[in-house]
Amino acid sequence: MGGSACADTADGGPLVIEEEESVAEDVVTTTAAAPPETPRSEGTVETGETRYQFEVTCQDRGAGDVIVIGVGDDPISGGQVELYLEASFVAPYIGLRLADGTLIEPSLDSQLDLYLQDDVIRASAIRFVRDLNLETGEATEVGFGEFEIHCYSYEREPPS
Repeated sequence: MGGSACADTADGGPLVIEEEESVAEDVVTTTAAAPPETPRSEGTVETGETRYQFEVTCQDRGAGDVIVIGVGDDPISGGQVELYLEASFVAPYIGLRLADGTLIEPSLDSQLDLYLQDDVIRASAIRFVRDLNLETGEATEVGFGEFEIHCYSYEREPPS
């Protein structure tokens, strides 16, 4: 590339400076992107003052029914807590089994209303109890609570 210019030549340098053309090579590198990994399904349950976090497996039973089974840690005892949720319009149920065998579930005189939207199952204002006697309905109060389960994938076979 060349050109002319008017400049002071008192320093004796050239009026025109020619630059060598440089050829830039474009190197295109492509890598096959791995498909995005599906996050693990998860959930939280609050009973009274205690909040449990679970990794869960969601099983699609058809007709809007979902079975959720999960495992988490008890923040009080450090033991394992198991979650069982039957998200059904006919007979919804949620239960937590603590490491010592204690079963926490909704009171018989409390309604369990589930909300399902965009693969999230929620319920609130649940009156949780333990030591529930199914014949008399008597139980020990645990406190009010709620839960939220995020099903990012569904199994077709029953969980093991």
